[in-house]
This record gives sequence, structure tokens and C-alpha cells, in this order.
Amino acid sequence: FAGCSNENTSLVVVLISVAYFFIMNRNKYLLIGVFGSAIGAGVLLLAPGNLSRASTIQDWYNQPLAWRVLEHFSERLPSAMGAYWQVYIAFIILLISVVLSRNSSSKLMFGSFLFILGAIAANVAFLASPAMPSRALNGALCFMILSISFVAHSAFTKFNKASIYLSVTTYAMAFLYFIPSYILYYSSIKSISKQTEIREEIIDRAKHNKQDQAIIPDYYFPPVLHAGPSLDTFNSEAMSRYYGIDLKITAPGFFDYSRAF
Repeated sequence: FAGCSNENTSLVVVLISVAYFFIMNRNKYLLIGVFGSAIGAGVLLLAPGNLSRASTIQDWYNQPLAWRVLEHFSERLPSAMGAYWQVYIAFIILLISVVLSRNSSSKLMFGSFLFILGAIAANVAFLASPAMPSRALNGALCFMILSISFVAHSAFTKFNKASIYLSVTTYAMAFLYFIPSYILYYSSIKSISKQTEIREEIIDRAKHNKQDQAIIPDYYFPPVLHAGPSLDTFNSEAMSRYYGIDLKITAPGFFDYSRAF
């Protein structure tokens, strides 16, 4: 991780680095990483773009603080944390395996607990944000996966019959979920790439014919197993300036038009 990752993750990276330094390893060279992460987080959080964005979205900030806290912890946070349900199942199975094999380590368990707190903190940080885009939840997901890695290390270094069964179950569950997820995601990205070619061909043709406007279809994102990889649906006015022609984007389609060409 770098401090300059994304807003909700950057501060958590710094806090975890500080906690690790004071509790686990006071190696002075680690301070270089701590300071580097802090600088990266500062650059990201204090960027002028954040204030500029916030000034255009006042509905959230105009609400009373108590309402924002209640809304975040009762609606937004549970929904965000619930997006990683597969990770929780794997974590619980591996933790049971560690208990049965009696191979727990206080340092490993501390590391796991620290990253769980980091995952929660990364999503709690959205209290200051009016939006929680799916792509921004990846920071907390990475923290949860790191937490699992500590438990998995204990689970896979000492086996008995029960722990072997549970470990195999974890692998099988992850593998069976990964295969269709990857296939659908790859298919979706391939479709989006083809849709982009179609859109740009329409734009090039309109510019070649010296038209004042190009009408292009909005993206259709084929179904995937979860919403995390989906596209940002915001169409910026800057697209017209980028392509040098006025763009009119039609309403989102209900079929994959990349297959029609």
C-alpha cells in the first residue's frame, strides 16, 4: 500500500503503519515508510480537487451531523461491509481450522485483528463523503484479504483431520466462486472494449463528415456476479472537448450492442 492510494484508505494505511511500529517492531527504518505514507495521504486528502468536488455536492453536508452519522452507520456502512460476505465465510472457516489445529499465534492474530479494524475504519471514513462508489470499497476489501492471510498462515502450517477438511472447503468455495466471476468479468470487459471501438468509430465518422454533433450509445455493462467491477455511469461534459465534437449520449441500452457489429 502507498499513502497515495485513495482517500478513505490512505489515512488507515498511516494508522496501521503507526500501530505496527509502536506495538510490533520499533525498527527506526520503518519510520521512513510511515512518513512516506503520511506524505502520500496528505497529498491525496489535501488536494484542491476534493474541496472543489465537495462544493458542488451540498445536499449531504447540509444535513445535521446526527442525521449523517445515523444514516452512515445504519444504512451505508452495513451495505458496504456486507459486500465482502465471501471473505467473511472464508475467514470464519479458516479461524475454526486454526482453533482445531491449536496453532494460533498471538502476533498473527494481532495482525489479523489490526487489518479487520483497518477494513472497518476505511469504510467508516466515508462518513465525511456524500457518496460511496463501489470501486472505493476495494481498500477495505484488501484489508480483509490481508487479515485472512494471517489466519491462513496459521491454518496451513499445522494440520489435523478436521483442519484439513475445513481448509479444503475454503479453497473449494473460493475456487467455485472465482471461476464464474472471472469468466463473466472477462466477458464484460471484452464487450466494453468492443463498445468503445463502436462509439469511437461513430465519432470519427461524424467528424469526417463535418457534422456538428455525434450521437453515441451509452455503455451497456453485461451482468457480473457483484457490482464492484461495474462502470462509473457518469458522462462528463469534458468528453465533448476531448473528442472535439458535441456528443449526445443516448439512454443506457438494455442489450449488448457490441454483438451486433
